[in-house]
Amino acid sequence: MDTRFLTSEEATLLSQAAEHWLRLGDVELNPGEHVLKLLRNAAVRPRACPREDIASLNWTLELALPDDPAPQELTLVCPGDDDLSLARVSVLTLLGLSFVGRVVGSVAPLQLGGGPPKVVKLLAARRCTALTARRGPAFRAG
Repeated sequence: MDTRFLTSEEATLLSQAAEHWLRLGDVELNPGEHVLKLLRNAAVRPRACPREDIASLNWTLELALPDDPAPQELTLVCPGDDDLSLARVSVLTLLGLSFVGRVVGSVAPLQLGGGPPKVVKLLAARRCTALTARRGPAFRAG
């Protein structure tokens, strides 16, 4: 089982996004179904959860990508706060959904272009000091 450990903010954001995507109806690729599966296998962490090893909103992740000797960093953010020049990735992107709620040491299949999915490993997670003021969950359809 692929259990994710989500904050209530993350669970709310993902639920709102799934509802929006599923209302789109019959589209070729609907991420809402993927998000529903993720939510079915998720556990909501208590607000005072002391764990520091879970990929969360406003946390910087260190990832081991296949065929790349140097770890890559990215920060998971709310939609609208993403900025690739700052390595800030929306939690609602394929990359964000692959890692939100995962524990350090986890691996995730990730489609990095043509061909079969590659296995990416979560090496580390830490609070992003540049994003200390947390916003409430605000889903923006895009």
